[in-house]
Amino acid sequence: MKVAIHQPEHFPYMGFFQKMSEADLFVILDSVKFRKNYFQNRNKFLNNSGDDEWFTVPVEKSASSKLIKDVAVVESANWRRKINTKIRQNLKVDVSSIYEPGSLSEINMRSIRWCMAKLNISVPLILSSNLQVSGQKSELLASIMKELGGNHYISGPSGKDYLDMSYFNGIEVSFFEPSVPNYYSMLYNITKGAAL
Repeated sequence: MKVAIHQPEHFPYMGFFQKMSEADLFVILDSVKFRKNYFQNRNKFLNNSGDDEWFTVPVEKSASSKLIKDVAVVESANWRRKINTKIRQNLKVDVSSIYEPGSLSEINMRSIRWCMAKLNISVPLILSSNLQVSGQKSELLASIMKELGGNHYISGPSGKDYLDMSYFNGIEVSFFEPSVPNYYSMLYNITKGAAL
């Protein structure tokens, strides 16, 4: 069984879904630390003026000390209205229901599932927080593979730089190279008619 593992990003880029499409099972790595100013709570698109525009989900002040699954968003309707207006004006789509939860992880899961539905991807998803696994970095990834009975781990291209292969004894590891026209959010690409 081919397994890919990735943190729950916000409306991830096209390569995220290309890697997902190669897997038999996709694990959402929500049991690791939240990373500030990364793609876990924001992404970007090309706006109507042809400029890069970020859309960000504001998170609680203590987010950097928490696991992704435990991060709450700022409880104010104001940012939701602003982000929805920005998306509607530039991308002509209403995704307001995605931003209803108070949990960043749930918002991201809704964004991922929305993209999957538009792309006709039906790969099963599982949360790492629902597994009985432990360890850090490569050890954690290998532990997830063993827990699930996976025999082929699909890593992203940067895995070549950080994976400790000694943990993957008996597990085949391949490095997926995305082929993407841009690194904008898949939300942008879907609204522009792009396909995987």
